[in-house]
Amino acid sequence: MNRQSKTARITGTALLAAIIIMLQITATFIRPGLIPINLVLPAIVVGAAMFGVKTGAFLGMCFGAVVLASGISGTAPMSTMMWAANPILMAIVTLGRGAALGAAAGVAYKLLSKKKQQDGVLAAAIVAPIVNTGIFLAALIFLFRDTLVHFAGDNNIIYHAFIVMAGTNFIIELFINIGLVAVIVRILEAIKLTRKEAFDGTGH
Repeated sequence: MNRQSKTARITGTALLAAIIIMLQITATFIRPGLIPINLVLPAIVVGAAMFGVKTGAFLGMCFGAVVLASGISGTAPMSTMMWAANPILMAIVTLGRGAALGAAAGVAYKLLSKKKQQDGVLAAAIVAPIVNTGIFLAALIFLFRDTLVHFAGDNNIIYHAFIVMAGTNFIIELFINIGLVAVIVRILEAIKLTRKEAFDGTGH
């Protein structure tokens, strides 16, 4: 990777990280239920597709850091309860979940974009919310069961976790991601064209 490419990577990653942080702070106050909507997955998909698995994981951790901060500050009820129950475990799960969804998006894109870029973007857009919601639900059921029982009340905890708490968010996030596939593809194509023009302009 030449110096110009490294600079573009650092600048692009920093810009996406700033967008993700701002979007997730805003999303903290958009809650169909107890859990805020995740608006940052498309930006993570863009970063993972542009710069690879490691960048996807880093951007995912930026998302996780905001979720963690919302739990500490008390602005997100579910995260706050998880933080109160076990701060260290909540931090590990939240940051790890973010890293995992970003890395998974990067891997999905890398594997399926070889023949057609749109297939890679679509795969990444589907994988990201699945990993995000899957890890969250697994953590609730197996690691924060008492917290889940508290919120479920008289309801079955599995039903409450999958349907009441995470179901609506997952569907909204999945449809947002899939709906933005064409936009993400155009963004990636525009960036590649800009890079090519810049590279050709250097005379290399």
